[in-house]
Amino acid sequence: MTRAARHGAVDLVERAEELAALQSAYEDAADTRGSLVVLGGAVGTGKTALLRAWTERVAPDAPVLTATACRAERDLPLGVLEQLVRGCPELPAETVERTLAWCDEAAASALVTAPAATAPPMTAPPVPSSPALRGLCEALRGLVAERPVLIAVDDAHHADEASLQCLLYIVRRLRSPRLHVLFTEYVHQKAGNALLGSEFLHEPALRRIGLEPLSKAGVAAVLARHLDEETAQDLTPVVHGMSAGHPLLVRALADDHRSTGRAGEAFGRAALSFLYRHEAPVTEVARAVAVLGEQAAPALVGRLLDVDAASVARAVHQLTVAEVLHEGRLCHPAFGAAVLDGMPTEERRALHGRVAALLHEEGAPADEVAAHLVAADRSDTPWAVPVFEEAARLALEDDQVETGVGYLRAAYRRCEGHAQRNAIVGALADAEWRLDPAKVLRHLPDPASVQVSTPAPTLDTLTSPLPTHLLWHGRVDEGLDAISALTGPGPAGAPSMNAADLDTPWLWGAYLYPGHVKERLGSGVLSAQRSAPPAVTPELQGAGTLMNDLLHGGERDATEPIEPIEPIEPTGLTEPTQPTEQTDAAEPIEAAERALNRYRLGPRTLAVQTAALATLTYRDRPHRAAAWCDGLIAQANERNSPTWQAWFTAWRALIHLRQGDPAAAERRAGTALDLLGPKGWGAAIGLPLAAAVQAKAALGDVDGAAALLERPVPQAVFQTRTGLHYLAARGRYHLATGCHYAALCDFYACGTRMSSWGVDLPALESWRLGAAEAYLALGESLLARQLVDDQMTLPAPADGRTWGMTLRLRAATSPVLGRAELLDEAVAVLGGAGDAFELARAVAEQSAAARAEGETERARLLARKAQLLARRWGSVPPSATTPASAQRPGHPEPDAEPDAELTGAERRVAELAADGFTNREISRQLYVTVSTVEQHLTRIYRKLDVKRLDLQAVLG
Repeated sequence: MTRAARHGAVDLVERAEELAALQSAYEDAADTRGSLVVLGGAVGTGKTALLRAWTERVAPDAPVLTATACRAERDLPLGVLEQLVRGCPELPAETVERTLAWCDEAAASALVTAPAATAPPMTAPPVPSSPALRGLCEALRGLVAERPVLIAVDDAHHADEASLQCLLYIVRRLRSPRLHVLFTEYVHQKAGNALLGSEFLHEPALRRIGLEPLSKAGVAAVLARHLDEETAQDLTPVVHGMSAGHPLLVRALADDHRSTGRAGEAFGRAALSFLYRHEAPVTEVARAVAVLGEQAAPALVGRLLDVDAASVARAVHQLTVAEVLHEGRLCHPAFGAAVLDGMPTEERRALHGRVAALLHEEGAPADEVAAHLVAADRSDTPWAVPVFEEAARLALEDDQVETGVGYLRAAYRRCEGHAQRNAIVGALADAEWRLDPAKVLRHLPDPASVQVSTPAPTLDTLTSPLPTHLLWHGRVDEGLDAISALTGPGPAGAPSMNAADLDTPWLWGAYLYPGHVKERLGSGVLSAQRSAPPAVTPELQGAGTLMNDLLHGGERDATEPIEPIEPIEPTGLTEPTQPTEQTDAAEPIEAAERALNRYRLGPRTLAVQTAALATLTYRDRPHRAAAWCDGLIAQANERNSPTWQAWFTAWRALIHLRQGDPAAAERRAGTALDLLGPKGWGAAIGLPLAAAVQAKAALGDVDGAAALLERPVPQAVFQTRTGLHYLAARGRYHLATGCHYAALCDFYACGTRMSSWGVDLPALESWRLGAAEAYLALGESLLARQLVDDQMTLPAPADGRTWGMTLRLRAATSPVLGRAELLDEAVAVLGGAGDAFELARAVAEQSAAARAEGETERARLLARKAQLLARRWGSVPPSATTPASAQRPGHPEPDAEPDAELTGAERRVAELAADGFTNREISRQLYVTVSTVEQHLTRIYRKLDVKRLDLQAVLG
């Protein structure tokens, strides 16, 4: 089978009725003195394939004269007749030569007498009495006398008028039942000649056969011939929607899927071929619709192409009938892409430029105009910059961050004037920061030039977002200088900026660099407008309260630098004093939750939401902070900001630690570090690194923690609040590795900074407790006791984890016989606070205290409980902080590991037994035999080393 035959077989899906109609016309020709059939249909419906299939079917029994008309040869006289004669070997050679000579003469005559280009084309109609035409007619008469003859003309609507006159002459002269004429035409297009639509209609033998696009079942059948059956069924809905059932497009999509798995080059070529087969301006209208998109109204298309409304309406009608357009829009984006890809680059850019200008005149939204300006790639449009700025604002509000960044970059390339350029740089830096803070570095002033230059920064050189980015990247002096410039008086003594616009850099400064900000405020370096923390603004209510808490929430009278404590003699065991709470502690917590509840995450609210999270966390409310932080992470993901997502994920890691879940903290901190690189994190990298190091140290992965500590960090980290977390985490790593003097150095460095900055809140970082643990490990219980006593005088909520940790360390520094009561209270507080990690440590020390007092059974149960609590984070309970000198001889510490893990079935049986169910009741609930329950219980008792009555205490 030939290639054409194979394609014909593919395209003849759902064409059985049409073939039967052709067969009927062929067989009934004796009654009508011949047949004249017109195959009509839209472009791409398979008319040519059906014509070829029919001519191949009748060719063995009849001579076939075939020709294909085309738009380019419509003005060539007798062009179709020449094809018919040349392709029929059964005609006498003399007749063929005479006819071809006549055709050449007509073509030459048409060239000689061709009018000006502005006049309509001239044709050279044949003379009916021409000897050549009469000779051809007689030759055909001889053929039809012996057997049937088929004359087939494809795309007859493009045939030249002279050839159609000859065919009409032959049909009317012969009137033979053995003469069969077959035309194909595009029924929705006005023919370029009048004969096909007039004279031939009066022929009694005329029969019309219409072709429609393939149904979904037909599309599936075509796909099945190219692809496997399952793939064909899956692709059928998509392919039918993209091709509208036209076999030409269906076959192209099948070829693309077989080679690349998606619409590609074959579909693009087929789509262009489909359009080019139409008369103008169909292709141009399709391009305009593809470019205009939702704005593709017929009137606008006409203005864009400078085409009259009637021509646009006809083109739209043709494309709609062909199902390429649906309600004025292209049937599929891939079709539009193919149409535009087929245009030369410069022509496509010019079209986008005309569209941009037209939409701008029509007052279209800025983002729609800007998209075409970018595609046009022109820099000579005077109104482009404000359009790009407005489009960027709309894109960023809709969380299309990369699109907004692209518009701002386009605006920057076209802007003129220093002030306009600085404004765009500020907006661009703010937008790029949402993607990666490292991208902002190129917009910041060169540190070398800043050091050399003497003039102070002014509003002409700095914009409102840049101080925030300077602070983020550790350039604190420049950032605070920028804030000073921005808060200075503007013209006529008015403030240069709205107070709400300054809350973001002020809050970042108060959070990251409390010491520097307080020093600037106290020394009067900043302007009079900001000599105190900012007042509440209508736009960001609560910002002032939160900033005040960040700067002054932990201040107390002690201002001397912290020195290592000298040992003192204990005065005896004293009762622990209740934690001191600040009288206004509820106000910042309420302000924090109001702020978190009021605002949606955004560029302006990011700082106030960070301050609110910090307030809740540093006021020892991690569970309340956790719920808000989870919501902020979800919002950051929805708003397409990797920076925001990384920042709040790092915060969630810190909160996980304070909820007693180091395993979750390790995962979150790793995610945060992966989302941004070291340059992107800037001076804030202390937060995720601290969470990751502390989590790994708590889980026993000291090698992993050491690897993280080997990462270089900017020196500016140690000037920030996140640096406090980093120092404390490094101190806990040193504790885990037995480097107690190194741990003391880190804890005291942390404490010195907290005290000098006036933020010495125990819940910010409990450095005293860390140092006390180091002293206990070194056998310096008196120094540890002093640190714990000092901690107990600081403000902390009585139901917070910090107070529970303090009680545990107070017990560890107390005589052995007096620890039980303190540890009981610590366990109660930590259990209520929900910190499983610290609770496990307290329970482990309860076990040690009980064993020291001779309560062996209780000590064993408490040790088992500590082990079960530790399993919540996949580790074992840390060793007790009780100094070795205080332990009673003959009472070793409990085993660190349980005998074995309970299986899921064993745990279910153990829980039911602990709840008091009998073996038979357990068997009924779990649908197992009583013997199976007994076997499970035997293994449970052996693994946990308990009796049945102890199960409830062990399982908690």
